[in-house]
Amino acid sequence: MVGSTVDDVGRDLAVFRRVTADLRPSGNEIFEGGRVVSCDVGQIAASVTAMQTTPVRSALVRFDPGARTRLHTHAGDQILIVTEGQGHVGRPGRNLRVEVGDVVVVPAGLLHYHGAGRDMPMAHLTVLFGVGTELADGHPHWPPAEGEDS
Repeated sequence: MVGSTVDDVGRDLAVFRRVTADLRPSGNEIFEGGRVVSCDVGQIAASVTAMQTTPVRSALVRFDPGARTRLHTHAGDQILIVTEGQGHVGRPGRNLRVEVGDVVVVPAGLLHYHGAGRDMPMAHLTVLFGVGTELADGHPHWPPAEGEDS
């Protein structure tokens, strides 16, 4: 599956931003003591449901400024929850800036990267369904660091 793009797998990166989420007042009886707002995040629920019999790995990962992953794929879906700083997540042809509170869903088989920006650390909690991460041959240092030529 190395070398897959969004066209190959039919799904793309999805980023859910806390600042633009369609939060609405919740009428759920579990809440008390004040107003609570929420919204459904269907892609996360769909990933978890689809992978419910698959082994799950999770980790908190902190990137120093300028540090990032190499371009790679995973055998199962990955969920990233940004817990510190600002950084980037993307795939060939698409680079997205992420910050604290953003949640990213990376579909299985999608060639992608993630990491900190040039001047600020970034940390994320990763939940990875299944086993298997493959580095992309021929693209060991893609994308270029901020400020480098592509």
